[in-house]
Amino acid sequence: MENGQVRASSLDQLDHCCRLVSEVYGKPDIGKWTNGDYVKLGYTLYKKTQVQISPNTLKRIFGKIRTDVRYYPQRATRDALARYIGYSDWENFNTSKPVFTTQVHNAVREEVSYSPVIVIDPVETSVSDEKRQRWPLALAGMIVLVVAFVFSYKLFFVNHLPEEVRLVCQNPVGGNPHSAVFVLPGLGAYTDPKDQYVIEFGDGRKIPVTMGDSLYSHYYEVPGRYHAVLKKNGYALDTASVYLQTDGWTATAEMMYDTTRVYPIEIADLLISGKKSVSALEVSHAGVDTNRTFFVKFINTHITHIDGDNFDLFIKLKTSPSRAGVRCSQVRVTVFGETSKHLFDVMKPGCVHWTDLQFSEINKQGESNQLNFLGADLHQGGSVQMKVVNKHARVFINEKQVYETDYLEPLKQIYGLGITFAGIGEIHSVLLKDLKTGKTFDGNFD
Repeated sequence: MENGQVRASSLDQLDHCCRLVSEVYGKPDIGKWTNGDYVKLGYTLYKKTQVQISPNTLKRIFGKIRTDVRYYPQRATRDALARYIGYSDWENFNTSKPVFTTQVHNAVREEVSYSPVIVIDPVETSVSDEKRQRWPLALAGMIVLVVAFVFSYKLFFVNHLPEEVRLVCQNPVGGNPHSAVFVLPGLGAYTDPKDQYVIEFGDGRKIPVTMGDSLYSHYYEVPGRYHAVLKKNGYALDTASVYLQTDGWTATAEMMYDTTRVYPIEIADLLISGKKSVSALEVSHAGVDTNRTFFVKFINTHITHIDGDNFDLFIKLKTSPSRAGVRCSQVRVTVFGETSKHLFDVMKPGCVHWTDLQFSEINKQGESNQLNFLGADLHQGGSVQMKVVNKHARVFINEKQVYETDYLEPLKQIYGLGITFAGIGEIHSVLLKDLKTGKTFDGNFD
């Protein structure tokens, strides 16, 4: 069992490590950290050390969550903190730095940040005046040596650490279809062959990464904005966006369980010239077996200059009547954003098991969440609305609010809209506008 002196010394080392972590993280004032800082730090630590530390554990380590006895984390956690600031492990951190005196640390630990304090013992009264005069010079020399060490450390060690693998799209903007080329900087000699990397392309398809192959191509064939994700051992490592633009509204059909093909439906001036839908015959001519379950996606994507965190979207529509392959009479509304997307489904009440709802980082599925409020039969017509004010989102069905939530990660600029029906649906009006600037969507019609 540790005695009191050893325990105090260990806490001193932890305090100093916390201060160094805060500086590497870029926010030295730990007392001003928000909950988001602890979440981001946990993600950053995992990216650099492959050790997961929960936000609550970090809060206990840094003093945000108070305990009767100062929290001292397990060895694996301390090793991760040490590696984050450039040491091989906790033991290497301890032996590579001086041990500071602790006479004022009890008072320091009363502060939320547990900031470490270096205490310099007072000069004894018997010291000669000459020694007193030399002391500031010696202290200045020590500071110069410390600065030189830190500079050398960053120059010769930190800047030469192996680069973490990243995901970069070389041609992120295109038309429809689009072949996107992805490269993986950092995938090389320093990559552990035991790690498993996967690219999820954002359209339901993915591919495992083969060591030695740092270039991948993917064929996108439905307009929209996609967020491809590079995962390492199941955890998201990096994201790259791909954007397929349209010239006005387009219609594309897909069949359930057929992930190999999509079926563009070529119609000029769709939606804006009085044609509010596509017919079953037009879908059939595009190559779809309309006796099976099929979906028609109406998509209009372009740079809108509309704020995805402050907008109002109102749509009048009619979902498909019951027909072969269509039981749930559903519609999905999607707002494509710069960093993510907002979407929600509306289905017949008996089908809400299959609904999805997403606002930026908030993502819910009907099979594991209570989404009964998304149950409504709109096959005779109705309206849906999405209204977002300062990242506070609300959903309306037939002008009645059914859901609201707050999200954290900003959507930023809107890059287009998608309206998807199971079977044959109709769109009678689309009204999207920026609530701050009044800017309206080029694809609006009424």
